[in-house]
Amino acid sequence: MEGRSTPQDNPEPEASTAAARPAPADPWRAFLDPVDGAEFLQGWLAIAANRIATAQAGALFLRGDGGRLGLAARWQVAEAETDRLVTLAEAMLRKPEPLLQRGESDTLLGYPIDSGGTVQGILVLALGQHPNGAAMRALMRELHWSCGWIEARLMQGQAALGRKQASSAQLLTGLLAACESHARFDGAALALVNAIPDLTGFDIAAIGMQRRGRVRLEALSRVAAFGRKAQAVAAYEAAMDEALAQGVPVTWPAPEAGRQMIDAAHRLLARDLGAGALISAPLLVRGQPVGVLLLERGRAGDAAVALADGTAEELQLVAAALAPLLKAKYDERRLLSGRLRDWAGRGLGAVFGRRPAISLATLTLALALTLPFLIQTGLRVRAEATLEGAEQQAAVAPVDGFLAEAPARAGQQVRAGDRLARLDSRDLTLEAAAAAARIDEARQALRAALSEGDRAAAAIATADLAEARAAADLTAARLARLTITAPIDGLIVSGDLSQRIGAPVSRGDTLFEVARQDGWRLRIEVSEFDLGLVATGQLGRAVLAGLPDRPVPFTVQSIAAVSDPGDGENRFRIEALVNDPPAGLRPGLKGVAKIEVGRSSLAHAWLRGTLVRLKLLSWRWLP
Repeated sequence: MEGRSTPQDNPEPEASTAAARPAPADPWRAFLDPVDGAEFLQGWLAIAANRIATAQAGALFLRGDGGRLGLAARWQVAEAETDRLVTLAEAMLRKPEPLLQRGESDTLLGYPIDSGGTVQGILVLALGQHPNGAAMRALMRELHWSCGWIEARLMQGQAALGRKQASSAQLLTGLLAACESHARFDGAALALVNAIPDLTGFDIAAIGMQRRGRVRLEALSRVAAFGRKAQAVAAYEAAMDEALAQGVPVTWPAPEAGRQMIDAAHRLLARDLGAGALISAPLLVRGQPVGVLLLERGRAGDAAVALADGTAEELQLVAAALAPLLKAKYDERRLLSGRLRDWAGRGLGAVFGRRPAISLATLTLALALTLPFLIQTGLRVRAEATLEGAEQQAAVAPVDGFLAEAPARAGQQVRAGDRLARLDSRDLTLEAAAAAARIDEARQALRAALSEGDRAAAAIATADLAEARAAADLTAARLARLTITAPIDGLIVSGDLSQRIGAPVSRGDTLFEVARQDGWRLRIEVSEFDLGLVATGQLGRAVLAGLPDRPVPFTVQSIAAVSDPGDGENRFRIEALVNDPPAGLRPGLKGVAKIEVGRSSLAHAWLRGTLVRLKLLSWRWLP
């Protein structure tokens, strides 16, 4: 990776270049002092063909970078004749040995050029007459001698490539060694940027690491410290951001051939620094950018500075090799994910030995199994709870009848005596009229008996009159009770008869339930497995679904002696008095109550229900 361009020894020019280049005027000069590899091949082909008396035209095919055969040079070959030579060369690839192909006016001769056991090229000559015998042997000796120059040239190119690869490996080894010379990122980055000018042709090197979406300059060659607010630092970071955004190396001045990149920030940095050339490459780890490596070449007077061909590719390889190491050291510099983790690892290693992870895992497991038996906690019985009023009365139907009106419904606040519903009075009115008629009839019978002096008839009439008056009083009493009123002040918790107007009701049917709101109680359904732990006077708290943020404290008042099966187990009803009711309570709210029944270990609190069931199961099955 050099700072200035150098000519490359390349004996394999592009086919289009070779085809377009004319035959050299002086083949020997082109052969001995070529401008490039293409001119060398043109001169060689002209000399080799001129040494064969019967040669009329010729073409040289060489393998390119992709391994495919391409036209490298031609001699006295017209455009129309090129296809014949290409066809013969392709046929020789399948069977790499000398081949003669007789034509109408000439004979084509193909000769393979071998280098390293692989066919690297094919020479095709058009001969004026078909060779045979001694002429053929002389022709083969001549071609063998001539092609030796091409084989030597190919070996020189391979040797140059090997030297270049060795140089790149040596450079990369030196940079990795400089980076590994310090354990901390700051020292490693500074050593790396100081080693780059010594190992390459560049004058200044800089490293920036990505942080919160922007590149931050971390190290600058031959500068131990720099101000974060300096203008040059901002220019470096802007150029690095530019390369990071594009994801590929950015070169300034841009090369004539190749992809044109955005280099506005590089141009401004070069102007501020007076640099002759800049190149920056992103540092990628698993395809994700983590930083940028930027190199600068100074200007030598007024002469233009050009980077060597392949510098960008070589820098990209160097960046790919250095990126994981720099990223690892940069992460270790952070407190939580770097230094703190390192300190923790060292401390664990000092305490637990060479394998702290296994020892720590064993200790953690032992603590996880032991601590639940040592930690004391409150033991609580959990059960479902329903909120009720402390005093609750029912409004029932006083007589058989039909519902006439029902203005009240559940959820309304009422006061004692407020009308809740009214029964139809028509049937009772008729009964009252009949009772009045019987009274009049009995009175008339009594008067008649008294006027006749019939004492027996008078006694019977007196009894009938008393019976008629009793029936009339009963009917009047029933008429007076047709209006159902609220028995107490409170909230109607059940009853909505608005959809039953005209429906019959029977005496004693519960039409409404009214609960007072100056006191509350909880109905708690406790499982039979937990009943032995509950006693009157215990305290607890309940969380209701309608008021999850307002726990309701309570005191256990009584335990019912009758169970109520539900959800596959027997449950006993516990009544508890709410001690300090919060605002917003409504009868019928449901939730979960927890009764404080003492203290126990955390393990016993977790496993108590399972242990009770296991004891019962063992008692059932053991003899």
